[in-house]
Amino acid sequence: MRKIVSILIILLLGLSLVHAEAVDHYKEEFTLKIEVFQNGDAQITVITSILGPKEKIQEEIASILNQTNMSEEEAIAKFEKEQLDNYIASLANAGIKTQNQTFKLASIKEDNLTIVFTAYAEKFAQYYSYDDYWEIIVDPTRGYGTMPIPDTGLPQKIELHNMFIIELPEGAELVDYPRAYTREFNQSKFYVRSKVEGNTIIITSDLYLEENLSPEGFNALFSEYNAFYIHYKTSYKGEESYQPVKTEQYLKAEISEDGTTNLLVREIYFEPKEQIELMKLQINLLGVENVTNMILQNYLQGLVAQGIQVENANATILGLEKEGPLTIEANYILKNFTKLVNGTYQYSFDPTLLNPSQLGYRAQNAINQSLKIEFILPPTATIIEVPQNISNEIKGNKYTLTTLVEGNKITISASVSVRYGAPFEDIQALLGNVTRAYIRYTIPEKSEGLDLTTKQIAGIGGAIILIGLVLFILKRR
Repeated sequence: MRKIVSILIILLLGLSLVHAEAVDHYKEEFTLKIEVFQNGDAQITVITSILGPKEKIQEEIASILNQTNMSEEEAIAKFEKEQLDNYIASLANAGIKTQNQTFKLASIKEDNLTIVFTAYAEKFAQYYSYDDYWEIIVDPTRGYGTMPIPDTGLPQKIELHNMFIIELPEGAELVDYPRAYTREFNQSKFYVRSKVEGNTIIITSDLYLEENLSPEGFNALFSEYNAFYIHYKTSYKGEESYQPVKTEQYLKAEISEDGTTNLLVREIYFEPKEQIELMKLQINLLGVENVTNMILQNYLQGLVAQGIQVENANATILGLEKEGPLTIEANYILKNFTKLVNGTYQYSFDPTLLNPSQLGYRAQNAINQSLKIEFILPPTATIIEVPQNISNEIKGNKYTLTTLVEGNKITISASVSVRYGAPFEDIQALLGNVTRAYIRYTIPEKSEGLDLTTKQIAGIGGAIILIGLVLFILKRR
């Protein structure tokens, strides 16, 4: 959602004005008014005034008005219609559905180009039962806080003055909002100020970015800023709309005395159902054999890069001809699957199943992922180390890892479930102490494999081989 609001804020006109000349600089005044209703919908008004550089404003005005066989009024109407269509499409692509949209070129003077965009935006405020509050995101950095910056910096001076006026529903209880913030770097500055008047929050921000401001400068101004959110409570509970994500992963390794490993890897995709059906359609359009070969080639390259010798491999895609889960299965015959490190064989993997940073600042899906690993060692093997059992729960988010040893068979089961709306901090707390897991064992026979030192093995990735035809694109907010 932060991306959505940033798009709303910086979408504006698509002018070439940001390419300011050294003798002048880009200057803008921006106002975003949001009137929030009980159901989370909002009436939004965006007012943007471009105040410099004068030469670029004149060039833009000329490009708007100089239309063949059109009067000035017709040229302006054409421009307004094109920009309105661009706004509607861009906001829709960013996840904001709007109605009753208007776009007006309010001022077209040589030193002031002002546009006004209005719309009724559905579900502009999001309700999260996780915290039992509503959330609106505004971006006082105007997108510069997360913008990738080239090593040479941005080649122009920029001055932005912004105001966000958010009127909450009658009777709303304000929980949190952006507070005062100041950062400076050389001649560059970033200020945020805010105040509350009744049920209205007014946030102002000022950005002064010097010419060729380096990535170091942007980092100094924006890296610590994270106050993008307004939270409030009302007696009205909103409707939550999200997709569940559910996958199961299975790995079975049967290791022989001679070091040969028969490896079975299976991934089952259960949800989101619509996306899975789309995946099936794409596979059929590309050709099942072609996709199967791509899967094998990608992961054979990964195995070889880890120093694993592949003697045979095949893959199968199941579930393409009917609705339901999509299953991808691969079988390998391998050498050197487990690594010999200082006389001990080892296999390592990341048992978390989920990288919190993939989710942005808040989970936009309900996530349920599980992993089962079965290791069948040679009868003569002596087990040295297996993963310890773990059980964590934070506000209904759960993570478990259990290990069962039966003779020469090791079974590891891990699962993670994350509630819709869980913030990054809770997910990080759930998984932050889960470290890399190891299976270590010895066998009495002298191995013909390469005995690596601990330092050497550090450069070889853990060998949990997940086929992963598609990495689910988890929604980010």
